[in-house]
Amino acid sequence: MPRHLISENTLHAAFFLLICFWHVPPGLAGSLDFNSDDTVTVTAERAWEDDEANVIHFSGNFELRGPDWLLSGDSAVVYGKLDNPDRVVVEGKPAKVAFLRNEEDSGIADTRDRVDGTALFVEYFRANDKLKMRGSARLVRKDSTLTSEVIEYDVETDRYSAGGERGIHIQYSNDDD
Repeated sequence: MPRHLISENTLHAAFFLLICFWHVPPGLAGSLDFNSDDTVTVTAERAWEDDEANVIHFSGNFELRGPDWLLSGDSAVVYGKLDNPDRVVVEGKPAKVAFLRNEEDSGIADTRDRVDGTALFVEYFRANDKLKMRGSARLVRKDSTLTSEVIEYDVETDRYSAGGERGIHIQYSNDDD
C-alpha cells in the first residue's frame, strides 16, 4: 500500500476516534476505572499527523486508555499504531499514568495490583512495559509511595530506579488487609 494511503488511513482513524469520544462527559474522562475488554480509546481536543509515518500528536485533555493502562495529560505524541502504540510521550501539569499489573506472589488467581504515577513528563515504552517519569515524579504502589525528580519503573517486574537533586522519598503503609 502506498505510504500516503497508510498515513491518510491513520489520520482518518485518529479523527474517527476523536469524534466518537468527543462527547464523553468530563466526569467520566477523569475516571481511572479499567474495562475488562480489549478496547483502546483516545480523546483530545486536537490531533495531527507527523511527517514521520505512524506518529500522531495530540493536545488538550489527552487521554489514551487501554484495557489495563491509562495515560493522560495536556499533550502527547503517540509512536506506532493507536490501538497498540510502541511508545507514548505525555506532558502535563501533571501527566498521569495508571496500570493494573498481575501480582504473581499473591497465591490468588487473577489478583491485580494498581500502580499510579504522576510527573511533568511521562514516557511509556509499551513493548517492554517500561515507564520513565521526570519532573516532580510520584509513583504509588500497593504498599508504598515513591517521590523523586526522576523515576524509571518496570511495570512487569515491579522494580524501580529513582534519583535527582533532592534525592528520593519513600513512604510505606502497613495495611495488613
